Amino acid sequence: MRHTHRRVTVIGGVACSAMLFTGTATGAQAAPSSSLAGESQLSSSAVAISVAIPAGWHQLTDQKHPEMLQMVYPESCSQGPQCATGIARLASGQAASAHEAASGAEQTVATLPGVQGASITSEGPVQIAGHSGYQVHFTYTHANMTFQAATAAVETGAATAGTVPTSLIFVAVSNAAGAPPASIADQIINSAQVAGQQK
Repeated sequence: MRHTHRRVTVIGGVACSAMLFTGTATGAQAAPSSSLAGESQLSSSAVAISVAIPAGWHQLTDQKHPEMLQMVYPESCSQGPQCATGIARLASGQAASAHEAASGAEQTVATLPGVQGASITSEGPVQIAGHSGYQVHFTYTHANMTFQAATAAVETGAATAGTVPTSLIFVAVSNAAGAPPASIADQIINSAQVAGQQK
């Protein structure tokens, strides 16, 4: 059955220059994991923010794009988007604004092959960890499944030469049986912390 093979669509290029949400997770491998009895942090020195991920998710490394952090649900999934019912990704780069980064990520998803009916359900400026940000909630269908997704971008530094350091959070969940609730996107985004800053 084709729809069980690919439960979460994947993200293509994103508006933040030097920031990639890859089109495939080929070569994704589980990172060494600690106990997932409670929340775990998705973080790295290469990304200017971190987020809390609920129990039941685990980290995968995309060997083609190790700078992009990625967690998937459920724990039994080791193939990345091919078997995940939930996915969370982080990346940092430069953009003209948080608005451009978040909106550009949504537009990228909407134009991926096989994605249909992409529709923004809400968007607007937000404060993320005390910093200026922008968030876009949207839905789309892919492989006969419906996805609830959100992109949120946060400006993490001062603008220079027309761009600002920006980090992007992407979360999507499918309507597959046993998938995380759609509200998990806001939960993950609202947990964001900027590197070196206490929440």
